[in-house]
Amino acid sequence: MKKSFKKRDLQIFFVFAISGVVMSLFFLNTTKGSGGWNGIVTAKTIYSYQNEISQLQSKNDDLYQSIAELEEKLESYSVDNPDYEALENELYNELSKYDIIMGNSDVAGEGLKIELSDSTRELQPGENINNFIIHNSDVLEIINELKSNGAEVIAINGYRLSWDSQIDCAGPVIYVDDFVAGTPFIIEAIGNKDRLYAGMEAQDSIVQLLRHWEINVNIQDMEEIIIKSRDNL
Repeated sequence: MKKSFKKRDLQIFFVFAISGVVMSLFFLNTTKGSGGWNGIVTAKTIYSYQNEISQLQSKNDDLYQSIAELEEKLESYSVDNPDYEALENELYNELSKYDIIMGNSDVAGEGLKIELSDSTRELQPGENINNFIIHNSDVLEIINELKSNGAEVIAINGYRLSWDSQIDCAGPVIYVDDFVAGTPFIIEAIGNKDRLYAGMEAQDSIVQLLRHWEINVNIQDMEEIIIKSRDNL
């Protein structure tokens, strides 16, 4: 009996120890990602974390698909008698695509223009002001939803995003890399405007949550949007 009791105590100890480590990592990541955890958890915050998990899972699936496509390309390059002209054209197209991704060339096409600004209504007693203003996480979620719905090139207040752009909060403004953007935030996205519009107006989109908190969101589908290269900004 004494030996069994000690074994059970040890199991309980490990359960609590692992739980403590997991919670510590969670709060550490929260602090790093949001500029400091303030101890306030709102419905908007919970939705943000759920949406972030979903987006990470989607990115993981996309990476697996990219790996499969690259492996298929490698097999096509390994044939005994390759078509060098076709390979040259394919490589040129790949370079052009990466020029667009890196922001080295101007891009024009149909898409969406989204304007965001903080709620202007008067707060009621007990309401949390954080629910009625735009945060960098809100802008990031909109960017991710645009990408998941096929946006090819995106700009915020005229600043063109690259594949590794960082969006951080700094009081009433946000930093996009080293660029400072203030409200109203104008997000332009080039891609199939009908698909982009449908995605942003979907019932479970971040746009609907922002509207629930009476944050001003105006979406326009555009026949042509021109996003300049980084060199022409």
